[in-house]
Amino acid sequence: MSRKPLPLCVVVAIAFSIAPISEFVGTPAASAESGILSSAEASSSRLPTVHLDGGYFTRNGKRFLPVGAHWVPAKAAMQWPIDWDPKDIEADFAKMHELGYSLVRIDMLWAWFEPRPGDYNPKAFQQLDYLVSLGHKYQIYIHPSLLIGGEVGEAYWDVPWRHGRHPHADPDMLRLETNLANEFGRRYANESGIIAWDLTDEPPFWIVADSTTDAMAINWTRLIVDGIRQYDKLHPIVVGTSGQEITHGPFRADDISKFVNFFSVHPFTLYAPDLFPDPLLSVRGTYGAAFEIALSQGAGRPVMIHEMGASTAQFSPERVAAYDRTQIYSGIGAGSIGVDLWCYTDASPQQFHKVPYLRTPQETGWGMTTWDRQDKPLAREFKKISQVVDQLDLSGISPAPADIGIVIPDEWAKPHGDFSHFGLSGAELTPYVSTADADAIPGARQPDLSNANRWLMSSVLTSFILARRAHLKADFPREYQDWTKRPMLFMPSPITSTADPFLTHVRTDFYEKAKRYVETGGYLYASMAADGAIPDMAPLFGARLVDRAPSSEVILKIVSPLGGLKPGETFHYIVPSQTIESWGTILEVTSGKVIAVDQYNRPALVTNEVGQGKTLLSAFPLEHYLANVPAAFEQPENTHRIYEAFGDWAGVKPAFRADQPSVEASALKGGDRGYLVIVNHSAEPQNATVFTTLAAHSIGRITPQGITPVKMNGSTWKVALDSFEGAILEWK
Repeated sequence: MSRKPLPLCVVVAIAFSIAPISEFVGTPAASAESGILSSAEASSSRLPTVHLDGGYFTRNGKRFLPVGAHWVPAKAAMQWPIDWDPKDIEADFAKMHELGYSLVRIDMLWAWFEPRPGDYNPKAFQQLDYLVSLGHKYQIYIHPSLLIGGEVGEAYWDVPWRHGRHPHADPDMLRLETNLANEFGRRYANESGIIAWDLTDEPPFWIVADSTTDAMAINWTRLIVDGIRQYDKLHPIVVGTSGQEITHGPFRADDISKFVNFFSVHPFTLYAPDLFPDPLLSVRGTYGAAFEIALSQGAGRPVMIHEMGASTAQFSPERVAAYDRTQIYSGIGAGSIGVDLWCYTDASPQQFHKVPYLRTPQETGWGMTTWDRQDKPLAREFKKISQVVDQLDLSGISPAPADIGIVIPDEWAKPHGDFSHFGLSGAELTPYVSTADADAIPGARQPDLSNANRWLMSSVLTSFILARRAHLKADFPREYQDWTKRPMLFMPSPITSTADPFLTHVRTDFYEKAKRYVETGGYLYASMAADGAIPDMAPLFGARLVDRAPSSEVILKIVSPLGGLKPGETFHYIVPSQTIESWGTILEVTSGKVIAVDQYNRPALVTNEVGQGKTLLSAFPLEHYLANVPAAFEQPENTHRIYEAFGDWAGVKPAFRADQPSVEASALKGGDRGYLVIVNHSAEPQNATVFTTLAAHSIGRITPQGITPVKMNGSTWKVALDSFEGAILEWK
């Protein structure tokens, strides 16, 4: 796990020596001291085979949510293959079983499995056999992470024979990596104790993070997957990516979606302060998992929380527990197919005296247990959650469809150098060469798009949270997907901009499709900044751009009612920078209706009716403003009421909603039954009233002890939630 701002490119020499292979030939395979279970022990309670079905893991014909954490043992840490202690390892598995684990993710240290090019270490595979056998014994699926690599702090556990070659690009390195993946597939093709293969943890490899291109990531993933699939057709495959979507990294979901079976997210919001400028335990912070899940889902695969958490060396144990608890429930409501926290245990004090823990004090306290297996508050919360999710019957269940589609530009989603949607056809006398796709030119480097990406991601994150606070579910369809299935479409600035880099905004021809969408009954919201450009704007939005509107603050005053908005209400914003990305626009209203004006009495919110649909236009980039306010949602903040008013005007009614903006309500729906995941994202306890539009006749709250009936009053009922608490209710 990389717990640091990305990208970081650090090389740390390998910290263990490789013993000659001859020392391991003929090693006994059945003694307790060697750490290999007897055949009787190994076969006594074998785990059933797992596969993906309808977006969830399935075993014995029943869907389930695997939950657990990443295992780095307390005493041996990343030296566990060398400091091999079978009894201590089994004690860890026993403790994980006690806490309700059904999954554990484990690093397959590349140098240990392949000490010389193409020469595999039999001892390493014996150790993996032992870990799998413990998984069967304690009913915990093993999730091996291959080709490690980077793990813990800034450490990179290199293979001693790399000699500076690029592991994502060098032909020999690619051949060797593919062959090792092939060997794992050959040995474990039918092993039911393995839930899925993770190709590696947090690519790009940290030593080449700044020089890995989209093309390298795509080719690497395709090759390694093909290596496994030569023998193994059973196990699902993922690449354990961290922050690749929110940082626009080369291993983002859109680049690798064709090759893997599911995606992962590592929503470490504390290491993304540019997107989450908040305390650890905050509204924006606790939406991190749901946001990253929804963003990845837009690339067309189910998503799992792979790593998540915070260190009790930096934050109080109680706050860490509440942070993880809130994100787990919110993530399940967003459709997460499993939970794998970072990590099982704290480091032992003996690890404090050597790298990487010597240089990274925060690494010592990430566990849900102490180094001597005592429960921390997170362990107690996790055990309750595992008991709750174990009661779920997910047959025929899927996350409810979104009310709002937040459009992700194709320029953001496409690989660098892909010209497939450029409107070109046939041969040209003078070929088109794009300076924005410079890496497609031989010898040119992939451009740095980090600032533009942050601008886009911070805005769509804010829009996502505002939608949830307005009790509307948002997802992230890509520009060239069928986003017309959503009743509402949202385009927060900079999606409406004309900026370069182009990844921040949709293309010119998008608005023709948007106009047809509205004319046939769709509802479109857009916010503008002074850098915006919408062709043929007036027929769609009932207003046109006149000029830029420089300002240091913006005050919106409602002058006409819309939904629950009443004349006289005001909204106040601080403009974060004196740039065209932050300034608003001056509008000239044509066919539209002015709902709000700014402090200079200029149109600020304008509605319009087009055919069977409706639009709402903001003359200011409201989402961009909130994205730049630290702890924005810990202060009095009501921008969600603009979203809520537009939803009311559009007649969009979610299946479930609560009467408090801080209480998130997400539906997992089947035919005539399902689950409501309800989460309090605030520091204040809530006694929320929940409303449903469904013909539900019974509600029960799932607790660790079982289902407790909830009294209904028609189509409403009360749910009491502590601060940052989540719950799952079953409805029929």
